[in-house]
Amino acid sequence: MLARVTLPLLLLASARVQAKECTVVQASDGADDSPAIIDAFTQCAVDSTITFEQKNYSVLTPVSLTGLKNVTVKLNGNLLLPKNITDVQIQVNTTTNQPSSYAVPWFYIFGEDVSIYGSDDKDWGAFHGFGQQWWDIGQRILRPQLATFNVTNGLLSGLKVIYPVAWGFNLPGKNIRVENHYVWARPTNGTRDVTTSFPFNTDGLNVSGQNITIDGYFGENGDDCVSVINGARDVEVLNGYCGFSSHGLSIGSLGRGGSVQTVANVRFNNWTMDGAVYGARFKSWTGGQGFAENVTWSNIKLVNVSTGIFITQNYYDQDKGARPNNTNETATRVTNFRYENFTGTLGTNWTDGTCISSPCWNFVQGIDGSQAVIFDLYNGTATNISLVGIDIKKHDGGNPNVLCDPATLADGEQNTLGFQCTNGAFAKTDIKPDDGTGAAMRRGAATLAIGAVVLAALSTLV
Repeated sequence: MLARVTLPLLLLASARVQAKECTVVQASDGADDSPAIIDAFTQCAVDSTITFEQKNYSVLTPVSLTGLKNVTVKLNGNLLLPKNITDVQIQVNTTTNQPSSYAVPWFYIFGEDVSIYGSDDKDWGAFHGFGQQWWDIGQRILRPQLATFNVTNGLLSGLKVIYPVAWGFNLPGKNIRVENHYVWARPTNGTRDVTTSFPFNTDGLNVSGQNITIDGYFGENGDDCVSVINGARDVEVLNGYCGFSSHGLSIGSLGRGGSVQTVANVRFNNWTMDGAVYGARFKSWTGGQGFAENVTWSNIKLVNVSTGIFITQNYYDQDKGARPNNTNETATRVTNFRYENFTGTLGTNWTDGTCISSPCWNFVQGIDGSQAVIFDLYNGTATNISLVGIDIKKHDGGNPNVLCDPATLADGEQNTLGFQCTNGAFAKTDIKPDDGTGAAMRRGAATLAIGAVVLAALSTLV
């Protein structure tokens, strides 16, 4: 059956028709509900309310829900992907849904003024991916991203993501708010430190849009809780908990293959990172171009985290051989990064179950699990970084270490860093007042370099 459509009475006082209402009618005998979903979103694409009843809907084929305008969705039921891995792979390989940065989404949602509300009932309002069976056999080929929410003026409220195959929601739109988001990607039969049944690439939210607010998040997963990626601007990520083996509150990755990629104006505030590989992470690829600027991580509590604060501008695929030569002699520039009020403890393992190569994908020379801070910088391309209020202890309560090569610092950077850049014990330093000239010179140099990079990239298109 297709959607039930209701057309309410005319409001004579305002001389306009009330919004349409559509109810998605569940198919019988577990048949594919995707046609009914598409029908409801087609019939009620404008000035409408679409309701899923408190039932389990089998979404056996990917759906593309486009042309939406002023639509409210009430997800009172659950949306279930196929349980059969091969069926999912066939659909991923053939769907015309627009791919994201990582994979093809099972749900593609496009429009403006779109709100989706989950259920207050803990058992409803969920997307079920049945990812556990993928993790159990280590299947990482032709996996879907759960959803792309490519909306201008959007709201995702109270949604639950249960056992996703891999990546969760992708947010490339504008003016989006996500609140009270829940992700459960913790395996039933594995731990953070072993590869068996590890939930690879189970990112909670990937953000590439503009003016995005995430407020309220609980997740147990095996990759970034939130990653802010190329194109993102004006992003706030507030009030969350990351458990199991998160890879952090992340910027990037950026600059793969020497590409020009950019992120600006991001704030992470008031998070607990429990068992994570990283608390705060920035990652860009060897030879990358572009920039990340004006990023703050503040009020972060660490519980048995491998590394509290991590920057690398030199990432590469460790399982594909040695670090490639940086023939461009470039890096994704880092400017105005601030880390405030980090407290808590490190764990005993500097990696997790994603370590399936030798060396591990996150290996840096000297890492041993005692580092509160690791800065793997490219010479002179990271400026105006500061750490304030850092109180991180090793697992045994002792003082942690840092990895930081002072030869890679930009001129004058040690004065404003807030800790001694060295390969050794973490030692706080006073942030020296700047007369304006040093910071201005560094900002000016960074701006000129960024401009040159962007112009060079644009010249290749002419």
